[in-house]
Amino acid sequence: MDNLEEQTYSLFENVISRIKASSNSEINFSFLSSPKPVWVIGAGKSSGSLLKKFLRENRRGQIIDGIIITRNEPPSLAKVQVFKGSHPYPDASTIAASYEILELTKGIPAGETVVFLLSGGASSMLCIPPENIEEEELAYTYKLLLNSGAPIKEINIVRKHLCLLKGGQLAQALHHVNLITIIESDVPGDDLETIGSAPTICDSSTFQDAFEVLKEYQLWSKIPDSVREHIRKGLAGKILDTPKPGINDHPNQEIHLVSKPSDFISEIEQYYKASGYNTRVAKQAYNDDVQIVSKHICSKAISVLSNNEPIGKPAALLFYGESTVKVKGQGKGGRNQELALMSAISIEGQHSITMLSIGTDGIDGPTDAAGAIVDSYTTLKARKMKISPEEYLQNNDSYSFHEQMGTLVKFGETGKNLADLQVVIIE
Repeated sequence: MDNLEEQTYSLFENVISRIKASSNSEINFSFLSSPKPVWVIGAGKSSGSLLKKFLRENRRGQIIDGIIITRNEPPSLAKVQVFKGSHPYPDASTIAASYEILELTKGIPAGETVVFLLSGGASSMLCIPPENIEEEELAYTYKLLLNSGAPIKEINIVRKHLCLLKGGQLAQALHHVNLITIIESDVPGDDLETIGSAPTICDSSTFQDAFEVLKEYQLWSKIPDSVREHIRKGLAGKILDTPKPGINDHPNQEIHLVSKPSDFISEIEQYYKASGYNTRVAKQAYNDDVQIVSKHICSKAISVLSNNEPIGKPAALLFYGESTVKVKGQGKGGRNQELALMSAISIEGQHSITMLSIGTDGIDGPTDAAGAIVDSYTTLKARKMKISPEEYLQNNDSYSFHEQMGTLVKFGETGKNLADLQVVIIE
């Protein structure tokens, strides 16, 4: 590794350190100015860190009781029980913990204040399936959805109609209290109806929308019979739809979006500017198929390399969002690892382009990696080793490719979930 490579990788390591440190950054809870006691409920990958920040705001003595479900299971904090939830598919322990939350809501006296901490990952961690759908059937449906190539908004439309808490239904269970929803966004555009499948936000989608998503992605014939029958009952009006905006709004709810991907990306941009790079951040978060995202990123990088457009070298291009992958192979990987492999093929032989592609939560797909780092030589080196990048890509086996090439990025779970991040350095 030459000095230029060392500098690039050192900068990437600093970005990773900033991601990990962001889970401990402060959040302004000044909107909770009243000293009255509160109950706390939460779900999602960041609900544990959100709870810790909440407690640091000198509110430890103000919590009456509470439950959160998160990816890691830290010790219970103050009077809040902490349960470990499964991700990306619900399991028996997740469902049991979700029932605990539902039971807790029934015991909260009218007029009390409930703080709900929501972050990405809650779609699988806060889940009570309808009575006729078994846990394994629901988990299988989730897997089909996640492998279908559907964007997260459409995936969550279906999820909301297969759960008794999503799509504003938790808010209905808390109709008798003062509700404060605190949200950390992980989705492009910060759509409140999509983040964590919106347990306390009314849902404008319908059973008809869920049916159309399943049909569009050729899943209607693949889902379990019980799931298909549940959707049919919803279409026939035999099951109540999710609460609707303007009709079923909570009578006394505050909603606060306290953290979102664009804020974090701005911080990373400032770091690269201070390090002497010309920078460009994507105008908006992406939410497309991984092939489209990779093609867009690589075309921008090659344009800077060849023409100094839209900015000159040295350059740092930043992209963020959530790509989709239609899984056809039997391999192992995640969308960031697949994006990195696909991009490595596209920039092969283009000198001085290096790309970091990671999930800010530290987990990419069902693997122990956050993503990968590739450059214009990655696939050339692979071919010299008689490794075909295209074969691994075709089999959705990006993890195995990166493992062999030493390009995996692993730094553990961060307790922060602010979408995926790509940083492309062009020297």
